[in-house]
Amino acid sequence: MSKPTKPRILFIFPRWPNRTLWGHFKYKFPALGLLTIAAITPPEYDIELVDENCEPVPMDSDADIIAFSVMTPLAHRAYALGDHFRARGKTVVMGGVHVSCEPEEALGHCDSVIIGEGETAWLAWLEDYAAGTLKKRYCTEGFSTLEAIPPARRDLLKKKNYITSGTIQLTRGCPHDCEYCTVTAFFGRRFRMRPLEAFVREYQQLEDRFIFIVDDNIMSNRKAAMELFASLRGTPKWWGSQAPITVGDDDEALRAMAACGCKSLFIGFESLDPDNLAKMGKKFVEVDKNIERIQRIQSHGIGIQGSFIVGYDFDTPAVFDQMYTFIDQARLEAFLVSVLTPFPGIRVTKRLEAEGRILTRDWSKYDMNTVVYRPVGFTPDELQEGYYALNKALYSLRSIVRRSVNFKKNMAIFVPQNMGFRAAWKSLLREKQRDERA
Repeated sequence: MSKPTKPRILFIFPRWPNRTLWGHFKYKFPALGLLTIAAITPPEYDIELVDENCEPVPMDSDADIIAFSVMTPLAHRAYALGDHFRARGKTVVMGGVHVSCEPEEALGHCDSVIIGEGETAWLAWLEDYAAGTLKKRYCTEGFSTLEAIPPARRDLLKKKNYITSGTIQLTRGCPHDCEYCTVTAFFGRRFRMRPLEAFVREYQQLEDRFIFIVDDNIMSNRKAAMELFASLRGTPKWWGSQAPITVGDDDEALRAMAACGCKSLFIGFESLDPDNLAKMGKKFVEVDKNIERIQRIQSHGIGIQGSFIVGYDFDTPAVFDQMYTFIDQARLEAFLVSVLTPFPGIRVTKRLEAEGRILTRDWSKYDMNTVVYRPVGFTPDELQEGYYALNKALYSLRSIVRRSVNFKKNMAIFVPQNMGFRAAWKSLLREKQRDERA
């Protein structure tokens, strides 16, 4: 007698729209959230995972359950796929940041939504699926403790598709509540941490040389961070994470980070205007201390990817030259300049809605590169064109070469990053020019 067939789950991470920077960027990172949900799924289910940014979705899949993680710019694609699979009689469930903020919208394209962090609600959903008693909404009460999260199911990945499959998480939550940020809206401000021993064990088992710790603020709890750095010392790996620029004042922490393999930090400068920083809720970024802090971090062999936002209320057309000059003079190894984007559920969106400044709710344009609101200091077209010109200048070979003085310390990390973004911007702007000629 043959064994009964297990129910099959197909996890899908939808593709970015073609006319977005991330749709053109060839260096991919895996969807850690889905890999974590897959890890807590009971063995009674067979699992497949498809990242549509790397491979096509099997539209004729024989899976019983189709599960999506949805970011705002990917929502339209997720909804189209959800409609397709529901028409084929599949049970479709959606979660993620966008769905948590727009559950009623998502329910038009799936059978159930999971609101908030998914670990607890996903198991409840599976129990109801097995019992035939599915509800429309599954809400996580509060936040997950992280104590029982197992290692991510990286065995589901086709690792050749990614620049590194070694993404891992230790903590959630950020003490800062920046107006523009989705982190505190989804993960809250309270610091939560996995057991350090479990994290270190998973970290040591990762096959990649470079590991990215996806925590939104690795320094949220300094004591815990120092314990982490001590635990990682002696492992033959490089790693990067995210931290505030104030880490540049903490020489002890920087020494400990460098000693355990830290090679890069993603740091949110966001603006060079103190009035903008105050409006964002980011007063701890002191503009007059930026260069000194940057140099202190770099002196430990730690490269910086700086994050910046253009289009805040005190910005004017002069912001583009100011930002170019700062990034160039600071010799930042890498950077990410975004347009202010009013994602659902965050404080800046509520403010812009109250002021009547939102221009569209076409989620495919909420890619952090497209102007979807009415700025104060310039017209939407001036902001858009200035933003394109800034990135074109910053990713010129001249700019990359000028900043490459620091690459020799971390060349394997920052050369591919710069050249990858350069190629993506060139491809995106060529596509934009073709559209304008058509």
